[in-house]
Amino acid sequence: MKLAIVHPFLRLRGGAERVVLKIAQHFDAKVYCSTYEPENTFPEFREVDIEVMRSRLWPIASLLPQRVGSAAVAGKQFYYSKLDDYDVINAQGTPSEWIRNRNSPVVWYCFSPNREAFDLYDWRMSRRNPIQKALYWSFIQPYRRIEFSVVPKIEHIFAISGNVQKRIRRYLQRESEILMPGVDYADFHAGDYEKYFFYPSRIAPEKNFEMAIEAFKKFRNKRKGWKLIIAGSLDRGREEHVAYYNRIRSMLGDDGRIMLDVPTKKIIELYSNCLCVLYTPVNEDYGLIPLEAFASSKPCIAINEGGPRELVRDGVGYLVNNIDEMVERMNYLSEHKEDAEGMGKAARKYVEREFSWKKFLDRFGKVCLKLSKERT
Repeated sequence: MKLAIVHPFLRLRGGAERVVLKIAQHFDAKVYCSTYEPENTFPEFREVDIEVMRSRLWPIASLLPQRVGSAAVAGKQFYYSKLDDYDVINAQGTPSEWIRNRNSPVVWYCFSPNREAFDLYDWRMSRRNPIQKALYWSFIQPYRRIEFSVVPKIEHIFAISGNVQKRIRRYLQRESEILMPGVDYADFHAGDYEKYFFYPSRIAPEKNFEMAIEAFKKFRNKRKGWKLIIAGSLDRGREEHVAYYNRIRSMLGDDGRIMLDVPTKKIIELYSNCLCVLYTPVNEDYGLIPLEAFASSKPCIAINEGGPRELVRDGVGYLVNNIDEMVERMNYLSEHKEDAEGMGKAARKYVEREFSWKKFLDRFGKVCLKLSKERT
């Protein structure tokens, strides 16, 4: 079976890029993308066959907001491309699913229907000025029309979580199969339980760092000597993300530290020595962060919505509904280190049992193989 992968942007070190990498390595697949920045994503991609798709639209796209321009280029590339020499195409990251317009069969591994166009549309539009609203509205309308014309043709859709499965059903009227990614738990280990909380994630408004920072500040009012460490990648090409980074950095002040583009080895070290991991994104698709916390034998305090609801269970972490509940849990763990350690040990067993890459790749490969045989 010859597998091709299409993914719009390889320019960060995130959960989506990790899934692309794992599938590409396992199936020796070629990756087609619109943008590839090897210095900003996982270095293992240098060993993968990657083809950056060309476009004459880039000069025009550069005049638009970065998110709009790059998405427009990628959309055109995938919608009109006809790939050769493959048995199955795996689409990952919207609008890569538009590859189905001229290619078949396609397996779409859906991290989420475009949140800009669907579940976060009102939330994001409320934060834009009138000119920005008009611009984004004018692009979202044709995007939705194309999406509704292509998605019904896709042969198989995997959803990264039950939360995403519901979005696919609600917004795109398609059924999908839940297939959660694995965790490289062998790469993580337990260290000490030092006086800091850790929130690693891509620096973006939907990650809602404000909730974690406000909770930590209330916690620290009565407990000096503690820190909050935030670590993640920043897409410097997107002005709204840079502005958001500056805002949360000012908000955190001297109570903690924000670290950018941290090597994987350092991230693992920060996981291993924290007391607990905090995770507060807005209706997150899935949530790799809690699983990496569990692999590091650390409990996770997560917001009670979206993907974390499916991952954070009693005995390995806490789901909280507001800042005060988060502060209460932070207080408890800081005073009961032995409970944090006990939860951490249970969390490690849980992630080893439920979230192996072998389980993920076996199921993914079985579906692709079936479609490739049907094609011939």
